[in-house]
Amino acid sequence: MLAGALAVFRAGWDTQWTSRRVVLPRRHSRTVALLHLPSSSFVCLDAYAPMLLPQADQDRLAEAFRSRVHAGPRAAHARTLHPDLAGTKGQVSLMRASKNADGENRWETRVVSVSELATSDALLWATHISMQRFYGARGSTSLVQLQSLIADVDCHERADFRGLSPEDMAGEMIGRLRTAGKPLPSYIVFSGRGLHMVWLHQPLMATPGITRRHRSVQRHMHGPKGGKASATVRTASGTRLQDPEVIVHEETMAAVWRGTGLDRGAVDTARVLRLAGSYNQKNGQVARLVWPASWADVERHDFEDLATAFLPWTREQMAAIRAERQASYEQREKARQERRAEQEAAGIRFVEEQPRRRISGGYWASVVEALDAVRVWWGGRPPEGRRDLWAFLSACAIAQAEGGDAASWAARLADPAGLPEGELRTSLGALERIRRRGEAGETSGGDAERPVGYVYSKARMMALLGLSENDARVAGAGALLPGGVRRSEQARSADRRAEAGATPRTVTVSARLADGREALVLQAAGKAMREIVAVFAGRRGETSLRRAMAEAASEASVETLPETVAAVPVEVASETSEESSVEALRGSTTTIVALPGPVAPSGADAEFEPFHHPLLDQPEAGFWTSPPTGHQRSPYNPSTLRIGLDTIPASTPHLSGFSAPRSEADPSQNVLSNGMVRVPVPAFLLRSVRVPGGRLSP
Repeated sequence: MLAGALAVFRAGWDTQWTSRRVVLPRRHSRTVALLHLPSSSFVCLDAYAPMLLPQADQDRLAEAFRSRVHAGPRAAHARTLHPDLAGTKGQVSLMRASKNADGENRWETRVVSVSELATSDALLWATHISMQRFYGARGSTSLVQLQSLIADVDCHERADFRGLSPEDMAGEMIGRLRTAGKPLPSYIVFSGRGLHMVWLHQPLMATPGITRRHRSVQRHMHGPKGGKASATVRTASGTRLQDPEVIVHEETMAAVWRGTGLDRGAVDTARVLRLAGSYNQKNGQVARLVWPASWADVERHDFEDLATAFLPWTREQMAAIRAERQASYEQREKARQERRAEQEAAGIRFVEEQPRRRISGGYWASVVEALDAVRVWWGGRPPEGRRDLWAFLSACAIAQAEGGDAASWAARLADPAGLPEGELRTSLGALERIRRRGEAGETSGGDAERPVGYVYSKARMMALLGLSENDARVAGAGALLPGGVRRSEQARSADRRAEAGATPRTVTVSARLADGREALVLQAAGKAMREIVAVFAGRRGETSLRRAMAEAASEASVETLPETVAAVPVEVASETSEESSVEALRGSTTTIVALPGPVAPSGADAEFEPFHHPLLDQPEAGFWTSPPTGHQRSPYNPSTLRIGLDTIPASTPHLSGFSAPRSEADPSQNVLSNGMVRVPVPAFLLRSVRVPGGRLSP
């Protein structure tokens, strides 16, 4: 008999057993019996022990799992992006999209130190990784080190990239950067749909000054908003003309990113991008490195080299610009103090000048374009008697938008206006002189003092040129209209599609109709739908092909449906009531009625199938109905109608009827001995349905 006590425990302890003790996995919940033997130590009676896999098999399964989740590419990407070097600070955010209990999408975050990143289990779980390093979770306020510039390019559905492999898309982007003379990215990752382009540089501590400069480089690298360089820029004191160096830089970067689907909103320092080796759930693709060939070939840039390439000015140029602006400010301040001293010495109260907001250059630039559109609408040159006026108004708009002098305006406008350059320069001298007076500080009278100059409203310019609002719309000069140009959402969508490089809708529709006609020809030749789809393999799917065939068939039916046009005379009848007399047009006008039907060849007699209805067998004098009672004479009350025709018995059930004609002086004259009433049928209706060759559906 066993000398000892039987104890029952639940598994789950973390105790390391020695000698004859067995380590039990925590995840197994089972009852373990420990027997105390007098001649031995504790013994574990584990019924599940034979089911445990050997260590070699466990290692093999773990390696298979790491291979399935692409642990190698994940670790290589993490080590390249966040190397564990001396001076590295902060932590990395690993993220993954999931759904909560309510089914709403949310982001889960794991924060890992740089030293543990490459071997962390969270790296195998995550799909996105932060591009900078932070104190704790990512955020603009917890930023600690900056080390990359990014560009998120969704080019997979763009016209220039459609059908290309990820490697070819990366090659296209590299070619554009080389053409523009800009630095190439350190690496490009295929995200499963588009491309993530990353420029790595040495880690920089996120001080306020460095953070501002980093954001400026990131913003200028993406080019102008909307992909178009702007001629003006808004400042705290108003709107001014953009610097030529900035315009050139914006045009260069706009050409690099045009038609690529660049996400210009992806400029924040807390941005995360897809981790190489992760699955893109939108299409099941695996993110991978597409340039360079391996992670070992990735190179880092110097941040100042990137700033010099992607900013409009270098540090030296910016220092010179700041010095020039400071000198201009000091000169203006000195002149202001001198005026103040003079006025105080003369006993005049000095009034501080209020900064005046400059007229937006975009406004006058649009006026210049509108006036040029009017010239084109006139045939290329203004008509006689309006050439000097058109040139003067255009020069006024150019002066407001760009500045200049009489010589530059004349050189630009002489040929379009059809005037000699010397003569035009002389006539524009007055405009130049008054602008110089305005620049010197001379103002116009009135409550609101403004610099002197020729400034015309849009309505005044249209009146001087003799244009109506419809003329401006037809000419494409909508900027001259009082309310400006109100473009529809369809027009704005067309511009966005053109900017993205999409195929115009008219071209798409024409191509679909052409394919539909070709498919109909094959169908008429006896081809089955399966064979027709095989012919269009690679060009159009079955669903799109069926749509194309339906559109082509409907187009053919519309084209083969001619119209027979008949002239129908109209009579004039007067309907009298107690209140008033209403005249209806019945005879003085010939109307054109389009009746669907076949058209006979010219000079040939066509055989038509005339429309027939039992009512048409009756004389035009009228048909019969039962005499209405007094209350039935009101047009607002329904009455009972009995039609006495050979085809319709007199015992026809009640139908909604109408009263006897009020144009009759004595309705009783229409009542016959058999109790029926004569109700006239309008002659024009009978004649219209009896037109030779005409057809109407009953």
